[in-house]
Amino acid sequence: MKKNLILTILFLFAAGQAFAQNLTPRNVVVLPSEPTTIEEFKSLQSSIATTPEGAAAMLVLAISLYGKNPDLGTKTITLSVVSKNRQKSNKPSAVDGTDLGNGDKFLLGQLDKYKMLPNGYWKGAEPSNGYTPSLPLTVETYTNPYSGEESTGRIKLFVATRGASSFRPVTVEKDSDGLWRAKEMSSLFVGMMPAK
Repeated sequence: MKKNLILTILFLFAAGQAFAQNLTPRNVVVLPSEPTTIEEFKSLQSSIATTPEGAAAMLVLAISLYGKNPDLGTKTITLSVVSKNRQKSNKPSAVDGTDLGNGDKFLLGQLDKYKMLPNGYWKGAEPSNGYTPSLPLTVETYTNPYSGEESTGRIKLFVATRGASSFRPVTVEKDSDGLWRAKEMSSLFVGMMPAK
């Protein structure tokens, strides 16, 4: 009974967050698997990042991969950012001849500082369970009245999290290859409540 009460409270808390922010749900993105290589990530990205919420989910996945393998995670985060925000590079951290711009590279330090962030945006992850996500890995996103229109090629989404008092915004854009990627993502790298 206690577990049911806790689950009910968490559901009401999440619903309250969305209502308080005047949010409208987008399609939920379920990731079939967690890639272990850049090639697997690119393949998954080509099928998932065809929508704005798919772009947000790929960024969440990249952040999560960084928590397990910073080298792979850095490259996948780079691939999750619009190409115009990247810089040419031949450093070991580069992927396809590009790397994160300096502003976005700073954000990686936040992942090292706040250890709960890599799993904090998966459905089911919350402070009380040590940010352990439910399976299959799922990302929930929302829009608000000021998000803009998807038809313009740019829209602001809010990524659900149980680790903060409000859902986190990320602006995504349709990139030159037709896939959606993150344009502005700094709010996803802000600290969360510590795990209990």
